[in-house]
Amino acid sequence: MLSFVSLFADMAYEGARSVSGAYLEALGASLIIAGGVSLGELVSYVARLAGGVIAHFTASSLAYWGLVISGYTINLVAVPLLALAGSWEAAFTLYIVERVGKGLRVPARDTIIAEVSSGIGRGKAFALHELLDQVGGVAGPLVVAYSIAVHGGSYREAFILLAVPAALSIILLISASITYPKISSAQRLETGLGKAITWKFTLYTLGVALAMASFIHWGQASYILSKIGGEQVALLYALVMAIDGLAAIPLGLAFDKWGLRVSLLIPLLTLTATLSLLNGSLAVFTLAWGFSMGALEVLPKAAVAELVEARARSLAYSILFISMGLGWTIGNILMAYTLLHPTISSTIALGFAALSVMVIALVSRS
Repeated sequence: MLSFVSLFADMAYEGARSVSGAYLEALGASLIIAGGVSLGELVSYVARLAGGVIAHFTASSLAYWGLVISGYTINLVAVPLLALAGSWEAAFTLYIVERVGKGLRVPARDTIIAEVSSGIGRGKAFALHELLDQVGGVAGPLVVAYSIAVHGGSYREAFILLAVPAALSIILLISASITYPKISSAQRLETGLGKAITWKFTLYTLGVALAMASFIHWGQASYILSKIGGEQVALLYALVMAIDGLAAIPLGLAFDKWGLRVSLLIPLLTLTATLSLLNGSLAVFTLAWGFSMGALEVLPKAAVAELVEARARSLAYSILFISMGLGWTIGNILMAYTLLHPTISSTIALGFAALSVMVIALVSRS
């Protein structure tokens, strides 16, 4: 049921995010500000750290469900309020607030998914979740694109429409918490954290963070692409979300068969996405960005479920996510300041991706 909760939640926040750069540009923001939306990802990952720490140290099923419900509720409020934003400052703030809600809920939610998927394969479980996520990830931007087209380029009505799936996600979430109230992973560790958080997990996390640093954020990408029109940007985002969802299943199955080595695809995909956008290859960018998101949403989560014992997973997920957020933010800030010089931006992305390949290869061989 959590996957269907995410389906409707993704309709709301992916619909809003699909035009983030274009909407900020319409409100008068600069490219640096649009690129700064990636700061929201860092804030989200900081919130994930907080959510994971709270879930881990409270070791309570009530706390797990409370974090998940509060996170989705913030989403319900922030997205429709974008309709009332009269300045880029207000819109930027709401995009950040929405990321806080997403961050708070993710470690507890992913721990629950890892727990209930023990008999079917971690890769397959997270892949199925990601597939349903992206059904929402496609539907939301399509709703936004249609609304913008119908209302003469206005974004306001689109954000109001997104309140409907956001509300549905809360209703389903409450039903899920009633159906599955007891979370077995919500227990205190009997061993120390040093034994639960292994060096393999630490290196793997570093490798994924480096890959994120080579991956251009959609905020910057949609700003660069805003010249094709807001509705076209939203449609393009719907397409990459569809690719994301379709890529998730084979990637998840590959992880269950070949393990951590499949994660070597992550830096190769993120680098391809960035370089193709900087060089004007829209078709390659679309494919690579969608595949990158599918890989990032499935492979690291499945890896944590395998590398870390159940009682430490909420904390391990939060450590993974804050590392990913730092990598994504640092890389995108560097690229935002050098986008007028594509060669420099490309070199930055290539360097981060090369380091990522070396680190993940080391972990996969051990």
